[in-house]
Amino acid sequence: MNIIVTGANGYIGRNVVRGLLGKGHQVTAMLFDGETPHHYLEGASLFYGNIFALSQDKKCDLVKDAECLLHLAWQAGFNHRDPSHLANAMKHYEFLTSMAELGIKNISVAGTMHEVGYFIGPIDENTPCNPRNPYGISKNFLRQAMFDFASVTPELNLQWLRFYYITGDDRFSNSIFTKILKAEDEGQEFFPLNSGEMLYDFIDIEELSAQIEERISSKQSGIFNCCSGKPKSLRTAVEEFIAEHNLKIKPRYNVFPSRPYDSMAVWGKK
Repeated sequence: MNIIVTGANGYIGRNVVRGLLGKGHQVTAMLFDGETPHHYLEGASLFYGNIFALSQDKKCDLVKDAECLLHLAWQAGFNHRDPSHLANAMKHYEFLTSMAELGIKNISVAGTMHEVGYFIGPIDENTPCNPRNPYGISKNFLRQAMFDFASVTPELNLQWLRFYYITGDDRFSNSIFTKILKAEDEGQEFFPLNSGEMLYDFIDIEELSAQIEERISSKQSGIFNCCSGKPKSLRTAVEEFIAEHNLKIKPRYNVFPSRPYDSMAVWGKK
């Protein structure tokens, strides 16, 4: 397929673009004006512009010959209380609906387990959502609004791809594993954590990219988990990461309390 990818230069985006290209898809990678493309985007067509401020002519240029839009763009995704989440939610909706109105019949949007809120157990497409931070609230709004739009736009195939905790490519993300590597580089002896006893769903970025490609290619509409389907404690994930990378730093548990919206055990159901 010919696939537009927003957020193509980001942590998830660049890996997904590389995976899509490897599967033979044509990719139009969206970047901000002046942004330097990551080398993983080599082979993709580059399209520069702010998705919230594209003229009608530029939108028409963007969708020309495209069959699918994969919407990964999101500001400050690792800061769950950033004010941009709520401020931009409607802008994402307006961009996505405008793409559908210009003829894109397949739209896949990145979701998050944080839209579910505090929950214990496996999450599936029918799990009730009660988000407890601005990031989750904004994503949940976008999901609900887009499926409402799809209900009156029968030609639109809408996919909501729900992501969990992503590992891999750790030098270039903002995850806890990136912070561990940074602390190691700085020569710190200990890395402070909470209890580490919470069970989460960890998925490697390459596996996530493969699942995204598979979902897009299926052209099925609905809510889909992109996940490992296996709960693992944060403590185990951290200690495995330290051992795998032969790091000297040691985890120090119970330094921080858990965030009030963090579930004790939550993972995706495949």
